[in-house]
Amino acid sequence: MEPLPIQYKDYAVWQQQEMQRESYQRREQFWLEHLAGELPVLDLPIAYPRPAVRSFEGATYEFTVDPNVSEQLRQVAAQTGSTLYMVLMSAYTVLLSKYSGQDDLIIGTPVAGRLLPELEPLIGMFVNTLAIRHQPQGNSTFHSYLLEARERTLQAFEHQDYPLEELVEKLDIVRDASRNPLFDTMFVLQNTESQEAKLETLSFSPYVQEHRISKFDLTLSMSDEDGQIKGSFEYCTKLFGADAIERLTGDLIAILSQVAANPDLQLSDIQVNLGEQAKGFSPDSIDFVF
Repeated sequence: MEPLPIQYKDYAVWQQQEMQRESYQRREQFWLEHLAGELPVLDLPIAYPRPAVRSFEGATYEFTVDPNVSEQLRQVAAQTGSTLYMVLMSAYTVLLSKYSGQDDLIIGTPVAGRLLPELEPLIGMFVNTLAIRHQPQGNSTFHSYLLEARERTLQAFEHQDYPLEELVEKLDIVRDASRNPLFDTMFVLQNTESQEAKLETLSFSPYVQEHRISKFDLTLSMSDEDGQIKGSFEYCTKLFGADAIERLTGDLIAILSQVAANPDLQLSDIQVNLGEQAKGFSPDSIDFVF
């Protein structure tokens, strides 16, 4: 085994020194401008009263996207010069906007944080979370909205090396014990391959453990495996019922199918099947913006 070029303690020292550099100040300025003005608070219809203190009790709901739709979504990404991450994130923000009646949203997304090649072999925590602002407008086509989201995402990733904790402090956000600062939902696209391991007569495959924790109100995790897009919602069971999440999933798949077939569809023309039978998602409680 080759000796490591640096140790984690070296990274910690570098990080402290980086905070004094002009490039760090530029990244800080970007985020302060990106999140300037009144910050939106995601207001999804919920099944139960929000606890005064944030609960982490949760569950997951898994789903798959039709292979043909999956391929069409990849084509949309290629034709627009974007990535599958950007396409799926844009569709998710359209879904949230439809359900919340809001056209200003902040979504969290994790980044690996290993920007230097010297960090690749190191064991340690480098992950940061980006708070990306999205503003879906009903009179925009999905195509044009995707291009806007593409630019926002590229800029955010370009300035990713700025700690979320620092940003929260700089924004001087009024803390609410019932919510996470800045955002209540996350979007994650897993790009690691899941393969079975074999050792002579033994074979190993991943074991999916029952998940009873939700780190945020709602987290959408997706992956692209074997030609098919898969996903799961991690949700807080103190806020949402399982039937509501099932309906939310159906509407996400419907949005993906519509924009895959016609990326030039106006956001206001994208249909969701929000129904009264979905516990916690009553259409009478939503003032749609488009």
